[in-house]
Amino acid sequence: MWRATSLVEPPRAVAAVGALLYPPRCYLCAGPVHLMEPLCRACKAELFSAPTETCGVCGCAAGGGQSLCSDCAVTPRPYLWARSLGSYDGTLAVVVQALKYHGERALARPLGKLLAAMVDPASEEIHLVTCVPPDPRRLKQRSYHPARDLARATARALGFPYRDLLRKPRATPPQVGRSRRQRIGALHEAFRARRLGKDEGVIVVDDVFTTGATVAEAARALRAAGYGDVFVLTVAHTSD
Repeated sequence: MWRATSLVEPPRAVAAVGALLYPPRCYLCAGPVHLMEPLCRACKAELFSAPTETCGVCGCAAGGGQSLCSDCAVTPRPYLWARSLGSYDGTLAVVVQALKYHGERALARPLGKLLAAMVDPASEEIHLVTCVPPDPRRLKQRSYHPARDLARATARALGFPYRDLLRKPRATPPQVGRSRRQRIGALHEAFRARRLGKDEGVIVVDDVFTTGATVAEAARALRAAGYGDVFVLTVAHTSD
């Protein structure tokens, strides 16, 4: 199994010797990969599975030839658009869980490149990339923040600077298994901007889009602090 706990690459000589002794393998299929790549080309191709009929705002399935889903058609969002690689199931769910819960931080690199590929910088006013800030308690337990790793990899692929623009001054309950109303209530005013903006467009990166409550609250905090249009990128979305 391909293992790495840092996005920082080792010196080339050390990496070359390690590759001879322990050839790297794809995390998913155990097939051969290029040096310092955690996924093979075939497995990376399987990760992008976004439906063809998606909501133009939240990026989830719209259906019926509609440009907006039923929620976005009636409720304004504080972000311009949100996009995901695909549904939170199958191979994509395996990769997200490996990054979030099993310390496979190197997976952020290929995921960040895939997220960046969904953005056309020439068509949007984007200046910065940031992430949904970590919960203080969970950051202490885990010692790293998956969304930050994803955001840094995305920023690197796009050629934009990454900045920690948001903070989370209070802990909130885990969102897994909670209803939409509970999620929205728990996250109300949970985020604060670290500094005032100057109308810069910002991409906010997170791992999973469920109800959209987390990224919406992050976008509201940025807009309130003076930042411009907010765009959202997540690895996967659910239908909860």
